Order: sequence, then structure tokens, then C-alpha cells
Amino acid sequence: MPHVRGLPPSGDTCYMPEKPIPSSTIEIQEAERERIILEIHDGPAQTLASAFQFLQTIDQIARPYFVKHQDLDRLFGRAVGLVRQAIRETREIISGTIPATLDEYGLMPAVRRELNQFSRETGCQVEFCLGAWPNLPSHMELAIYRIIHEAVNNVRKHAQSSRLEVEMTHKRKHLVIRVRDWGIGFVPEKLETSPPNDSMGLFSMRRRAELLGGTFRVDSALGKGTQIRVYIPGVT
Repeated sequence: MPHVRGLPPSGDTCYMPEKPIPSSTIEIQEAERERIILEIHDGPAQTLASAFQFLQTIDQIARPYFVKHQDLDRLFGRAVGLVRQAIRETREIISGTIPATLDEYGLMPAVRRELNQFSRETGCQVEFCLGAWPNLPSHMELAIYRIIHEAVNNVRKHAQSSRLEVEMTHKRKHLVIRVRDWGIGFVPEKLETSPPNDSMGLFSMRRRAELLGGTFRVDSALGKGTQIRVYIPGVT
């Protein structure tokens, strides 16, 4: 279970009206969304489902061998968990792109659930630092949730960290989102020249931050962990 630590108040809860979007833009976005959803349904979703079935079959056949080799069993279990998570995320995208917890309860409960699940599955010590936070339009909450989700997922897949800290607060008309781990780290400059799939997560986080008018920064070094910081200005 993540430990929640309140930060010193930086201001009263505030409200930000949702800005209208031109109808033509909405129509274009909806058409593109439908096209992407169909491609995901017919492509990656089917591939992931088949991969999961193969993994289940392998587990049934090789279970006695896995019992005798616990390290291999843990690695196999982790692979199965990642495929199961990918299937769940794909279904969320197909069903409407908004996670059910976020849609029903809002951003904070969705983040708490994400961190609870991460802590249970990995055994990682999680600290959730929550400061003053404004009410936001749904599109901003979704974008922020996706940034945090991607950052936590990167820790799950790559960091090998026993500790994770997530901070969300509102300071001087800025939203601040910070995700830090104490894992193996990496060299950001090398990732920029690596295959596109290796840096897609960082690209998506940066792009989501920029679409909200914010900035994205990643600080990392080998053996010193990684810290991701997002600043979104203009929230009064």
C-alpha cells in the first residue's frame, strides 16, 4: 500500500473552466480515434490474446519444472503479468480510452489505485506525496493520469527499483508532477539515438505535457535512478 504524505499547502483549491474546442476539430479527432481503435482491435489486441493463451499452455506443461526453478518461475510470472496488463490496457483503449476508475471517481482515486496495484505486484515501497490540487477538466485529468501511468509502468519494466515516489502538487499557478525511482537508471542521450520503440514512453509523456502547455524533463544516470518532472503553467 502506498504511503500518502501531505505536502505543505501552496494555495486554496481552485477551479479551471473547460475551454471549448471547435466542432471541426472534434470531428477530426473522433474519426482518427475510431480508426486507431479498429487497428488496435484487429492487430495488437488479437496478438496479445494469442500470446497470453500460449503462455497459459506453457505454464500448464512446464509447471513441475517451474516449481523446481523458482527464479525462472518468477521471471515467467512477471512476463505473464505484463501481458495481462497489456491486454487490460488495450481493452481500456478500445472501450473508450478512459480508465473506469478515472471516469467514475476522478484523478486521485485512479492514481492511488494504480500505485496500490504497482506496490502489490512488485513489492516496491511506494510513497505518494499529495499537496494542494485544483479541480481540472476531464481532458487534463486523463492526460496527467496517462503521464503518471506511463512513468510508473517504465519503473515496473526497466528500473529494478525497490522504492518509488510520486508527487502531485500545485505551486504558484503551476501543476507539478514528479515521479522518482532509485533503480538502475539510464543515459538519456543514448536513448534519443535508440530504436523508436525504446523511447516511445518518454515521447508520449513529453507530448502529453506539451499538449497541456507544459514542459517535461527527465533526469537519470546509470546506477542513480530516474526522476521525471512535469510542469503545467497557467492553472490559477
